[in-house]
Amino acid sequence: MRSVSTTTARLCLVILLVFSLLSSRAQQNSPFTRYGLGEFYTNQHIISRSMGGLTAAYNDGLNNNVGQSINFGNPATYGTLYLVTFDLGLTIDSRTLTSKVPAGKFSTKYFVPSYISVGLPLNKAKNLGFAFGLKPLSTINYSVDTRSKVGTDSLQTTYEGSGGMNQFFVGLGKKWKNLSLGFNTGYNFGRKEINTRKTFLNDTATYYQSKSSTLTSYSGVFLSGGLQYEVSLAKKTNTDTKTTNNYLLRFGLTGTLSQNLSGLQDISRQTYTTSTNGDIKIDSVSEQKNIKGTINLPSTYAAGVTLHKTQTNTRGVFEMWSIGAEYTSTKWSKYRFYGQPDQLSDSWEFKLGIQFCPDPSPTSGYWSNVNYRTGFTTGKDYLNADGNGLKQFGVSIGAGLPIKKWSNYNSQFTYLNTAIQFGKRGSAVNNITESYVQLSLGISLSDLWFIKRRYD
Repeated sequence: MRSVSTTTARLCLVILLVFSLLSSRAQQNSPFTRYGLGEFYTNQHIISRSMGGLTAAYNDGLNNNVGQSINFGNPATYGTLYLVTFDLGLTIDSRTLTSKVPAGKFSTKYFVPSYISVGLPLNKAKNLGFAFGLKPLSTINYSVDTRSKVGTDSLQTTYEGSGGMNQFFVGLGKKWKNLSLGFNTGYNFGRKEINTRKTFLNDTATYYQSKSSTLTSYSGVFLSGGLQYEVSLAKKTNTDTKTTNNYLLRFGLTGTLSQNLSGLQDISRQTYTTSTNGDIKIDSVSEQKNIKGTINLPSTYAAGVTLHKTQTNTRGVFEMWSIGAEYTSTKWSKYRFYGQPDQLSDSWEFKLGIQFCPDPSPTSGYWSNVNYRTGFTTGKDYLNADGNGLKQFGVSIGAGLPIKKWSNYNSQFTYLNTAIQFGKRGSAVNNITESYVQLSLGISLSDLWFIKRRYD
């Protein structure tokens, strides 16, 4: 019998590696992260990213050739979990900012763990599933210098920011025939630190440098829900090959309630000087600590539909192809940070995604068993720094690569999911535009873990 303990040991090593990377991830440097709670990451599963970001109506929990992933974007899918699954995701992001005035380009690359999640069936007979995980939601990291004249002196002002938001989530999902319902809850937490430094550039007189700092720590509970409903449009059975082709339509809906995060803020105004060991405070002009406040995050929703074909034979159920569309909207105009709005606007996004498998039969060859994916997205970004809004669009491609089993047991599925996303934010009406390339890798490990041995 294959050793479950060996599999678990390998998994634990992977989890420890990912958690170490979470604490040491490289950050992007972008002025876009200055607004709101920072630049929000692409928070979908790697499969969804390769399909334009589809989550509301996507579900792979019953198809042998796709393996099993955790679609935490719609917790209604947890009810179809049939094996314990560990999901890990990593992203390498390359971005280029282009400015008209002053003319210039700035490129940055960074690496970030995308998520770590676990899903398991609580009761297969009742189609009840459970999932939990940890993922970063946003990042703040920028440093911008400006220069101006004060009398005959030159003044350099440096704007800096750091921080970001993370999320721990738990969720339940249940399926009743064609209807699936689920919810996620958990804890959002993070910090936002912004500094403004002023330095006079003068050779004849000495001035102290000034530093204004605001550090805000925040946290709060969130609640989101989702549903899926699936109907069969047509079913054809070949009695000779004992194969049944089924064409199905799946509807999906998700939503996250508006959230109030509790914040504690420290404000400092001081003069300082620099040394090889960092900043040295000279005098505190003003200092306030533990200022309580509230950060209001808006509600969001998504609605989608997927048409897909499955094939059932003596070996199980296989997903042949699927095509889906989705619309997402968030009321960012209702965002408030300690009662103050920011340069944000309501966002929307339309997504289109396709997945197909040439031939999932074991005799057709490896590349015929691969799931190929592509997608497209367009919409309006939540940032509105210059008052003209930011249009956004992107395309994506990817694949689900089955990894050879290390045993002959049929209870184990391992898939390497890949996604490459190309996109742009901004248009000719914006002074600053951004183009990006994201490479995402994810691994889904599904097996009969936590099952008590009956024999050795």
